[in-house]
Amino acid sequence: MNKVFVIIGPPASGKTAIAAKLASLGIPEMVSHTTREQREGEIHGVNYYFVSKEEFSALELIERVTYSGQYYGLSKAEVIKKVNDHPISIVVVERSGLEQIKKLLGTRVESIFIMIDDVTIIERMLNRGEANEHIQKRFEYAKKNGEFDNWQIADYVVKNTKTVDDAVRQILAIMGLAVPVR
Repeated sequence: MNKVFVIIGPPASGKTAIAAKLASLGIPEMVSHTTREQREGEIHGVNYYFVSKEEFSALELIERVTYSGQYYGLSKAEVIKKVNDHPISIVVVERSGLEQIKKLLGTRVESIFIMIDDVTIIERMLNRGEANEHIQKRFEYAKKNGEFDNWQIADYVVKNTKTVDDAVRQILAIMGLAVPVR
């Protein structure tokens, strides 16, 4: 039975970096749609599917998020295609996305919460060049929305306190993979 591993966690926990590393090892990642402009170096269909607001509105979405006036969403078609085409796939979503994917796929879903301490989160956001005000707002939003408590609903918890490679090794073990997939 093909499985999807859903990665959730608070902001700056390393979810995206972990997913990118897993993808570089050959584990397919589900790609979200966005209405924001494509940035230099980004590839349509790899980083995101870049679409107009009209195209976005026509999609059947599992998860929909608005950030800085732009829309981001994971389509039902993308989820079904990846889970049907690959024995293992990964996706990074918020709690609502996890809940919808579980409704759609049931026992084919396993969730992994990326746990990290507050100090490391703040350090990472500062290292990204984010302003103190933005960090405070993002932290407040995350706390208000229970992003730090989602470990309670996850099937697995991975501490990302060392390197991305350490977290990836833990996730590969959860997936039952002793060596990188190609």
